[in-house]
Amino acid sequence: MRYLILGSGPAGIAAAKAARKLDKDAEVILATEERAAPYLRPLLPDLVAGDRELSGVADPQGKDLAESGVKLLGGKRARRVDAAKNRVAFSDGSEETYNFLCIATGGRPILPLSLMGAMGSFLFLNSLGDAQRVRERAMRSDTTVVYGPGYLGIEAARAMRKLGNQVIWINPGLPRFGNPISGDVEARVTDQLRARGVKVHEGTEIADVIDVDGRNFEVVTAGGGKVPCHLIVVATERLPNIGFLGGSGVNSGAGILVDEYLRTNVSNIYAAGDCAEVFDINRRENRINFGWRSALKQGQLAGENMAGGTKVYIKNAEDYFGLLYGTPLAERAGA
Repeated sequence: MRYLILGSGPAGIAAAKAARKLDKDAEVILATEERAAPYLRPLLPDLVAGDRELSGVADPQGKDLAESGVKLLGGKRARRVDAAKNRVAFSDGSEETYNFLCIATGGRPILPLSLMGAMGSFLFLNSLGDAQRVRERAMRSDTTVVYGPGYLGIEAARAMRKLGNQVIWINPGLPRFGNPISGDVEARVTDQLRARGVKVHEGTEIADVIDVDGRNFEVVTAGGGKVPCHLIVVATERLPNIGFLGGSGVNSGAGILVDEYLRTNVSNIYAAGDCAEVFDINRRENRINFGWRSALKQGQLAGENMAGGTKVYIKNAEDYFGLLYGTPLAERAGA
């Protein structure tokens, strides 16, 4: 049996290890577009802030993949899934076949229309490479505008302020997807950020960005306000990374539609983590459930079910908001 897993985040690694554990004679391939060793995405703001070294964000569950019998292939960006022939084509021209496929490609940040014409003025904070670029650029900057709703914006603002930058957080409001932080928690955390010197502009959008001289920028808000800065950090919502599934026959909405067993409409293809739109057996609807801990649970269940299991996924609200890799959000904001 050959299991192919796309993505080296928590869902992908958990799926690979679970399948390998139950099917000890199987070949398990973990293909990822990342070149770096698996890392803990929730800890990237700590890397930016200087609270952790690079080794401190390594994902412990990714350290023993080879010993577990999982083959890790880096630099493999999926371009097409041929479900009829059980194979995946990658951007480097290579292909991998499978008996079972688990898609755990996570998400990609949304870029606001107002920033599409301002390339060079902003950096994302989404990947390890992004975090390293943000830290290096911030060390040469004095004032940073952070754009993004919810805990992603909160974490980016916290990190940039701890690094010593003057920070203006433009918070457009509630995220459209996933599970937003409760109003009381977000209000408390926002007050903590204000106490640390972060200026907060709530309920507005970036309307435009003016490049003043290549180093200085002027952010124009929807209300007509003007905010001078040296750097814009985009910490927006992430949408499922599933563009490569076009023409595959795998059903999708905003994410990959899966049932309570994490199985798609194609019987030997599963999906887990931020790219999956999971059927909630309590609400009787499919929902995207962003979150590190939820991705771990989904990945493990998908891996087990690919290898013959029949476990049902049940949503637990604590897995999706309020916690960032085990640490309460309010506690991190006040640190």
